[in-house]
Formats: sequence, structure tokens, C-alpha cells
Amino acid sequence: MWGTLVGKFSIPFLALLILFSCRNANKETNELSEIARSDFKPHFKKLPKIDYLTLLGGKPSQAELKLGRMLFNDTILSRNNDVSCATCHLANHGFADGNDLTVGSLGAGGPNGNNVGRRQFEGALSVNRHFGDDGTHFKATRRMFRNSLSTINVAYRVNPKTDSGLLWDGRFGDLLFQILLPIHTPEELCGYNPLPLKGENIFKEGGALFDKPVAIEHSHFVDGYSGANKNLFNFKKVSIKGIPRFRENGQLTIPNRNECMALAIAKIRSVPAYRSLFKAAYNSEKVTDHRIASALAAFVMTHVSKNTKFDQFIKGENVLSVSQLKGMSQFFTPYGKEYEFGGEKLKGMGCVSCHTPPTFDSHRFETLGVVSHAGSSLARPQFVSGGSGFFNKERGQRGTPPECHIEGKTFLSDSRYAPDIGRAQASFKKEDCFKFRVPTLRNVLSSYPYFHHGTEKAQSLPANSVQERANLALKNAIRYHLRGPYLPEIITKGRYRNNFFDDLFQRDLLIPYYSLNFGFTADKIRNDFSDKEVDYIHDFVANALYDKDSTVFGDMGNDVSHPHRVPSGFSPSITRDHGHQFELMPAIEKKRLIK
Repeated sequence: MWGTLVGKFSIPFLALLILFSCRNANKETNELSEIARSDFKPHFKKLPKIDYLTLLGGKPSQAELKLGRMLFNDTILSRNNDVSCATCHLANHGFADGNDLTVGSLGAGGPNGNNVGRRQFEGALSVNRHFGDDGTHFKATRRMFRNSLSTINVAYRVNPKTDSGLLWDGRFGDLLFQILLPIHTPEELCGYNPLPLKGENIFKEGGALFDKPVAIEHSHFVDGYSGANKNLFNFKKVSIKGIPRFRENGQLTIPNRNECMALAIAKIRSVPAYRSLFKAAYNSEKVTDHRIASALAAFVMTHVSKNTKFDQFIKGENVLSVSQLKGMSQFFTPYGKEYEFGGEKLKGMGCVSCHTPPTFDSHRFETLGVVSHAGSSLARPQFVSGGSGFFNKERGQRGTPPECHIEGKTFLSDSRYAPDIGRAQASFKKEDCFKFRVPTLRNVLSSYPYFHHGTEKAQSLPANSVQERANLALKNAIRYHLRGPYLPEIITKGRYRNNFFDDLFQRDLLIPYYSLNFGFTADKIRNDFSDKEVDYIHDFVANALYDKDSTVFGDMGNDVSHPHRVPSGFSPSITRDHGHQFELMPAIEKKRLIK
């Protein structure tokens, strides 16, 4: 009889049941939302408007933003015509790239202009980036120095007055200066391959690109005899007439930093469509390094996550789920403190001590003792004469860092690995050894894989998609933070014959315990956070702090997504596996052939 009744009234009965359940769920959400607003009110701050006047000297025009978008996604900026700014900052990966240490110039793999999605994790991604060649059989061997940070909300990190705030070690606050450095840098856009012995040298004085000299202000001090890079940027204004195949000392030419910048300018000014874009943006067709920097900086400054569920919540909209509300309560409650919320006893995680609203980052640098990537040049020690410690060429060009390493403790004499010294590389202060910036948690899935060298990838866990793996890796990163600082002796409980085993595969035992700082103190290992509690905090940071439109619309309503066409005529690709330095833009090449 009961089955007959259910069968007879199943549709209206189920509809009423769903309606009743939704009302109950909404009632619970509304009640918990009001409790959260009352208990955590001091943390509910609106994201301020971007101060374009301080950062750029004024609001950029739509014409300047359009030019910046084209340049950002065009491989014309790279010497080998094979990578763009978007190679490391993909729109569909939240303006990061999904690799641990990616490969810039001479790399291969990744999406192209036709299969890049507009929103995060849509379309083809770049998680398979690997070593390639320059089209003339020169093989790539170098990775980037550190994991690519997302450009989302970079406007809130930089400080032009102190020239700090950008990279993992806090270098650079002047985006107009820093944004051109990748064009100079061999591992990024400049390349480190020599000019080929065969074929026409189109870079020569009076040639197709250097029919007139290129003046650059963003210059680097270079040895004019050998072409070797020296120690100073903006040493003086430089005029580049061309690039000879051989240096005066007889060595085959590897274009130096100034020549790579000059090449970018020469190529851009050869494209009529770009000259028109510069005319619209600056009322002049003249292409300069300063204008390239201005356009790129303006575009990047508009990469903003400002309409997350959290932003909507603090405006009074009850958009957070029960799970996200519980995660938020843990986020704002001091570490280890018990807190009852929604009839459930939860333990605070104290995340707010480092990740402060409304940006959910801070200007602090902390030591989490995370292992470095052995593939990074910053994790390869080299002895320095005079007892001044360890550094490599990249560090040497910016000054002498403190002696962070101690033989037998922070590195082993027979090893090719040593932990990246981090912040000390920029500040030159010993107390900053092994510290790295506290990154924003807004759009945190964009910054997968996690930590300064992208070592947390959750590769040992099964996953069906990049998005699923990013979520798994984020949970691992959360657990690592919650575990806090510890000594191996604590794990082994005094049984020193037991091998130390890090179940999260991240703790670097070469980084001293006394330097660790997680934002809280813990005299023992805290493994008392349940999987459910980790799920709550993960739901909050991964979903409640995510702005799905931030990779489509910029702060000024401008389009920030990856274009399908760029003025050079090159494919607007993340990678052009067959790009090479002697390849001219299609329109220019056609003009040369007609002649």
C-alpha cells in the first residue's frame, strides 16, 4: 500500500521534500552566516581600489590596456620567437602555469592560441612543459629559478617607494622596471643559444630589423669586447646598431641582455599593426622600452580577484556554504583553540596570522623549511673564494648575500644540492636566510603546484584532472602548515636508529629547526586535525576565495583573456615548439620575399 502511495504521489512528494530540505539548509546557512558576521567582524574588510596614481602615475587608458594584452601574449618579445609572458602566466591557469619549475625560451609543450580556455582549468593547460630546442639543434638545459607566482592581485603586493614586494624573495616593487627583466633573462625570453653559423644574419647592422639603430634605456652593463653581462642595470642609455655573428674576440655571439631588448623593439616597430596600437595608446608610433613596460605593467595591474564569495559575503550576501563557513571560522580562530560553530567543536588553525584579509597575504617572509627543487640553479651550491659563503652567478649579479650555509649542516660537501636561501638573496640580511614570501590565498588553486619551487604536486595521489590534482596538493600544503615546526627526533620519538620519514615529502632537514616560523609555536607535532576539518578549511580557501571572472575581465572592465590573434602574425601561443631566432614576422617576411 505504501509503495502504491509513493508511486502515485512521487513527483509532488519529492518536490515538497526538496523544497523543505532547501528551506532548512537555507535557514541553517543564514543563521550561521549571522553568527560568523558577529564573531569575526574585525576580519571583514573590503578590498581597496587599486591606486593607479601611485603605481603607474595615473589610470591607464583602454588603448594602453589593449596594447598591453597583445604584447603580453605575443611571442615577438622573445629572441627565439617561441615564448611570451603568457608562457609562465596563463589566463586559464589563473596567470600562473601549473609547472614546478617551468622552461622558458627553448622549451616545448603546452597549449597554443587556439586551445587555451578563458577561465581557470578550461582548455589545454601547460603542465607538460619540458626542454626543447631552438630549431637549429641547440638543446635546452635550463629551468626557471623558482615556481611562477600568479599575477593576480599583484597591484596590492608591489611598493614602488621601497622597491619591494614582487618575487618569492621580495625583490622589486617597481613593476615598470621588473616587467622588462624577463626580456633580458636567458632562462625566460632572451635565450642562451648562439647565433647559428649558417644562414643569413638578419640581426646585422643595416639588415631587415636594424635598418636603423635601436635606443634603449632599460640597459645592462655589458663588456663590449666579449658581450658578457656585468653587474649593473640602467648603467647608461645604449644604442644597438645590430648583432654581429662573431664578437671582437672571435667567439660566436650569444645575444646579451641589451641586444635581446633591442631585438624585441626592432621586431615590434617593424609591424604596422603595433605601430597603430602605440599611436592609439601614446599618440605616437614610436616604440620604446619604456612604453613597452608601461603597457605591460598597466595590463598586469588589472589582474584582480575582487568578486569572490567572501567579497560577496562581507557585503551581506549569504553565499557561503555551511562547510565554507566552518572553514572560515577555523581560518580566523587562533591555532589549537577550540571553537564551537554550527553545533560542532572545531579547532582553530590560525591562518589569519599570516594570510590577512582583504588580500589574504602579508608583506611578511617566513621559513617553512620546505625542500628546494634540485633542478633550480638557486639550489646548486658553489664555493666562493675568500670565505664569503655560497652563491651562484644570479646572486652575484645583485650583490653578496650573507653566509646562510654551513658545511656539514645546511649542505654536504659531496652534494650538488643546497636549500635556496630565499629572502636573504634580496635583503642581504642573515636573519632572512631560507625565508620566502607569504603568498595570497585568493585564487589559490591558480598557484598549483605549491611552495617556492613547486615541489608540492600531489604526484603520488590518483587524480583524473589537473584541477583535481590541484585540490589534492592544496590539502597536502594545508596539512604541512598545520603540522608546524618540528625536529626529526620528535617524529622518531627518541629512537635515533629509526629513519626519519616525512609523510608529506616536503621538510628539508638541511634547513635549521631554529629558523622555522609557521606563525604559531608548537612544542609537539599536531596531527589532531581531522580530515573533515581539513576539508572545511580547504573548501573555504579554494572555493570561497576564488573569483571565476578574474581571468576574463580586468579591474577596469578590460579583456584579460588569451587572444586568438596578435599583431605580429605569429600564433598567440604559450609555446611555439618550432620558433627560432631567424624567423621574421609573417608580414615582414612576405615583404622581404617580394623585394
